[in-house]
Amino acid sequence: MRIDRLVAPFARTSPEHIAVDGPGESLTYAQLDQLANRFANYFRAHGVAPGDRVGVHVPRGARAIAALLGASRAGAVYVPLDPSSPPARMKVIAADCGLQHVVITPTLLSNWLAAGVCAPVCHLYLATDGNTPTPPAGVIIHPWADIAAASPAPAVAGSDSPDDLAYLLYTSGSTGTPKGVMISHRNALAFAEWAAQTIALAPADRVASVAPFHFDLSVFDLWATFSRGATLIVVDESTVLSGRRMLDRIHAQNITVWYSVPSALMLMLDGGGLEERGAPSLRVVFFAGEVFPMRHLRRAMAVLPRARFHNLFGPTETNVCLAHALPEIPAETEAAIPIGQPSCGDSIAIVDEQGRPVTDGEIGELLVDGPTVMLGYWNGGQPLPARHPYPTGDFVARRPNGDIMYHGRRDHMVKVRGFRIELAEVEAALTQHPGIREAVAFAKEGHLVAAVLPSDPGLSVLAIKRHCSARLPPYMIPSDVRLLAQLPRTSSGKVDRIAVQTSIADCIPSSPKPSAEVPGERNP
Repeated sequence: MRIDRLVAPFARTSPEHIAVDGPGESLTYAQLDQLANRFANYFRAHGVAPGDRVGVHVPRGARAIAALLGASRAGAVYVPLDPSSPPARMKVIAADCGLQHVVITPTLLSNWLAAGVCAPVCHLYLATDGNTPTPPAGVIIHPWADIAAASPAPAVAGSDSPDDLAYLLYTSGSTGTPKGVMISHRNALAFAEWAAQTIALAPADRVASVAPFHFDLSVFDLWATFSRGATLIVVDESTVLSGRRMLDRIHAQNITVWYSVPSALMLMLDGGGLEERGAPSLRVVFFAGEVFPMRHLRRAMAVLPRARFHNLFGPTETNVCLAHALPEIPAETEAAIPIGQPSCGDSIAIVDEQGRPVTDGEIGELLVDGPTVMLGYWNGGQPLPARHPYPTGDFVARRPNGDIMYHGRRDHMVKVRGFRIELAEVEAALTQHPGIREAVAFAKEGHLVAAVLPSDPGLSVLAIKRHCSARLPPYMIPSDVRLLAQLPRTSSGKVDRIAVQTSIADCIPSSPKPSAEVPGERNP
């Protein structure tokens, strides 16, 4: 139940089996094991002590993975940093978790130095060769050649406790400041082990890695894969954003296991050629992170009949705590699918606003307890321990058969003209229109606004409102609908809700008026 103990057993029993393939570099299990040890030994030789935070600011690939594993073997806490994030955000994260050691590429290092990000960083470790800029006073740059020449001898962390802090994942906070979620070895591997057992993951499997390492979906990609001696196929960011190139990669690499947000699968359905070409090698499809519109999910299941589909659910603070294996979906249904039943050894409760358990069918807040619940928030080095059970902020209801149905988040509940509105319900109704691919709803200055990504170029605002009027009460029909050519996304592939709101905020009228386009709408 420790990350640092993975890989080494397969380096002994199947040293020539490919552990990581791409982009641009492949490593066998023996090579990955040795490179992780080189990082660990070099870190220790230059002051990394157990519990220190080591940032990894490197594009996804074999070097980044070896650095993550090496930091863990040095007894450190690794902090995966988003290569696409602006330096200003990196500066906030570095200050919050006291990063003194960072693995980085020469290009990203130049960006850091130009933006003055370094403090409190004292040691920068280059993961590749390249032109090395001059560091500021007090900062040491370690060239890749020196790291590559370090000892490959085993370097296993001294602690045996699975409850040691393994890594920090920085998520957006409600205050606008990133917050560090503290994940232990036990937290990470409780999910990874459950997932590997659930799908009978084996050395012959080839697992797609499409999630950024700072995104919690990557926990399965990395540690479930290496716990079973399988091969991780790392896909570069540009390929992930192209449905056609991603499908080409699945065919070329015979990928068998997939885990992503639904948007990545939808890219392959819409313009990627998935319905024409299929993907016969896929045997497992995990999806999580956002709602999978029913008609797109049905299409995906129809063209991938061999694959077992699983809906996984949980915030970063619990990783996956609920799971649902999908049966065949009837052609006529548009009903939402369950987010599952407790998984990974976790237990749940559903409570009302007073903390009292609700009855079956009644909506309440989801509470989670068990091995996947985080240690707490880093909070600038003054950790805030997690509450047990952990209140997720997600509203759910339990069916009599135990299935949990999702009803939105606390922070997606808005009030417009005196009515409480759950934005997820509005978005679900919008995406049931055959001409709408995705939709985002939000409240602004008394308006309910919808940003829509159409799949039908002839789609009109009037048609959308008529569609909504057949599915929603008048007060839940967006009074302002914007048709967009694209929806901005975060680096993890999710729709960037804040960016959507910002991009169209100036177009929203300042004086809210009820829509006059939908018959029967009342002004409450």
